[in-house]
Amino acid sequence: MSLFLVGGGYDDSLTEVYDEFVSQARHHNADAPIAVVVAGPASESADHAAELTRIVTSRWADANLLTIHLDGPGTAPTMGNPATPLWEENESFQLPDNLDTLAGIIVGGGAVPSYVNGLAPAAEQLSLLVRGGAPWLGFSAGAMAPCVTALAGGWKLGERQVGQQAGAEGFNDVTFVEGLGLVSLTVTTHNDTLSGDGLIISALESGLLSSAVAVDEATCLRIDASSGHTEVMGRGLVRWFTRAVNGVLVRSQHSAPPKPTPTPHRPRFEGLAKVAAATRAAHDKEEREKAARQRAEERHRAREQKDDAATASEEADSPAPTPSNPAAESVVESTTEDVKP
Repeated sequence: MSLFLVGGGYDDSLTEVYDEFVSQARHHNADAPIAVVVAGPASESADHAAELTRIVTSRWADANLLTIHLDGPGTAPTMGNPATPLWEENESFQLPDNLDTLAGIIVGGGAVPSYVNGLAPAAEQLSLLVRGGAPWLGFSAGAMAPCVTALAGGWKLGERQVGQQAGAEGFNDVTFVEGLGLVSLTVTTHNDTLSGDGLIISALESGLLSSAVAVDEATCLRIDASSGHTEVMGRGLVRWFTRAVNGVLVRSQHSAPPKPTPTPHRPRFEGLAKVAAATRAAHDKEEREKAARQRAEERHRAREQKDDAATASEEADSPAPTPSNPAAESVVESTTEDVKP
């Protein structure tokens, strides 16, 4: 059976998660109740309990339901300055017996310490419940409280802001508490809306954690209680963080392959784009004309060199004229005249 850890509050889009949870609970023990656990007295949490109850009744009309309002010692968060508890804690509050025999359990959202402190007396029974095959469906704090080390809240580490104050749950310093011990690694929720990556990375770098997993809203991390196999359900993603020697390793897990990156939008200032395109075209034309002129000049120089070479070759092939010698002519004539017949 499974732990269904939802990264936010109730979301209509997670029908597959709710269907699977109810199916597993019914298969585990159709005669046992399904517990719906919310933080605060009925006057504060009745609507939240009713919302979570409909997950079961809309799929299993005659299901046996057990609603638990956690309002005992340590469950009331404080707000304001001076700090004031959100509700009056019931010192005599006690959890029902035999929680390890439930068909399944749904744990709502709110402050993590409310659920940790409220359910801590039954931590061993809840461990037996999950290991025995009953499914757990936790929303927000209900997904974080089952961890061995649970994030209670906070937004600063060493005076440096590492998270959003909106998700600090009344804590300034990032604070981790001992959880119920059902999940070995730390789970955080609302990761997309609270931009929680920075807080987790800082917590790992500072040595507060060795590993963590962050779940988006409208997203569920399903963990098989026996094999440890995980599956992402819903429309968001789950990010796994592991401390390494030189930093933090981050791995994202989707319920389906991510959509391809959309085609970039056309330039907003189309007029400037047209001017730039025209400038590039004019520059390219000028470069082409310049190259054409250079080629023409090279051809002209080549022709001139060829003509000069041809002229020089013709002059070299012509015979040299015989030079005239008046003295020689005179000698011939004189000799001839002296010869007698």
